[in-house]
Amino acid sequence: MPQPPSSGPFRVGLVYLYTGLTELLPLHAVYALLMTSHGVSTGELSVLFAVWTVTTFVCEVPSGALADRFPRHRVLAAAALAQCTGFALWTALPSLGSFAAGFVLWGAGTALTSGTLQSLLYDGLAAEGRAGQYARVSSRVAAVQACSVAASSLAATPLVLLGGYPATGWVSVLLTLLAVPTALGLGHRAPGPVPAPAPEPQGYRAVLRAGLAEARGTPRVRSAVLLAAALTGLGVVDEYLPVLAREAGTPAAAVPLLLLLPWAAMAAGGFAGGRMAGAGDRLLAVLLGAGGAALAAGALTARPAGFLGIAAFYWVLRLAQIVADTRLQHAISGPARATVTSVAGLGAQAVALAVFLTLGLAARWASAAVLVALTAVPVLLLAVRLALRPDPAHHVPPPQPDEPPPPARTGAVERHS
Repeated sequence: MPQPPSSGPFRVGLVYLYTGLTELLPLHAVYALLMTSHGVSTGELSVLFAVWTVTTFVCEVPSGALADRFPRHRVLAAAALAQCTGFALWTALPSLGSFAAGFVLWGAGTALTSGTLQSLLYDGLAAEGRAGQYARVSSRVAAVQACSVAASSLAATPLVLLGGYPATGWVSVLLTLLAVPTALGLGHRAPGPVPAPAPEPQGYRAVLRAGLAEARGTPRVRSAVLLAAALTGLGVVDEYLPVLAREAGTPAAAVPLLLLLPWAAMAAGGFAGGRMAGAGDRLLAVLLGAGGAALAAGALTARPAGFLGIAAFYWVLRLAQIVADTRLQHAISGPARATVTSVAGLGAQAVALAVFLTLGLAARWASAAVLVALTAVPVLLLAVRLALRPDPAHHVPPPQPDEPPPPARTGAVERHS
């Protein structure tokens, strides 16, 4: 059963730290190269990505309901532990079977995090009357994520040179292991006025039904779910960027450095998304159209310089993802926020699976440059869809200035934090 809420202000800093530890992974920049170095072909790599996506797909909504039923900080700890175990398998026992098992564990961890982190953050801020700061704080979380990945790419080069792929693996295992106590720390707040106990939560099935009903039956929520799903799912093309870099003639040790470009652009896009949380569909359509064109052009150059165009696409994509997530969190009004957010995650995994399977089939005839460029097609179609549909008001509260959190109010505080 969930425990009574802890007192004191919501510890946003631990959310940043947890995000950094679970994304500051040198292995992320080179795991595709690790796998190909052990005989995994591009087609098999696509199958492994599909295993990852199917696992996340199956676990996505059930894990969201778990995060609405049980303490969210414990769910996040379990996610980090699963990710850590998968990386240990890859590093200690590199083979096609262990790669597949690791992707299953990583997929489960991704599902446990998806919806849980956003809901913990939104409800933690809302309990203190700071829901209007969600766009700014979530954009910083996104920037921390991108900066961590960029830093891991930078660190991967010396680690590969000094200790090969195993060095990147064991460092990644250690960092994800440290994320476990960090997540558990989100359940312990600083001393402060003790709030009233939260109401007893509904049962698991009732929470699951409530979340699914809101995602399906509330037009504003449904629209936000679909947009967030499409934008998140289309971002999976980054899994092919290391292969594209090698195809473009980049030395293996320099691949992580080249990947700094798109990840730095994602960090910048995260900050921009926080300032543009109220952007309408027309503006998003223009940005996505330009970003999709830049992605295709950059990939088809088949040269390292083409990563500038790919970086421009990721700046746009991360900005749009922040806008979509902010719309969704402000639209949800029911008791199953993590479940509704996980429905968007489920849609994202469906989009990602379609991308992986399509590119996996096309990999038999096409180069990595063509595969990455093909991803621009659904981006451009989404831009057209946004440009043609009515542009309703999204009721996103104006950003609030940064300020010290007010004292905890008497009343229920989010029971899962």
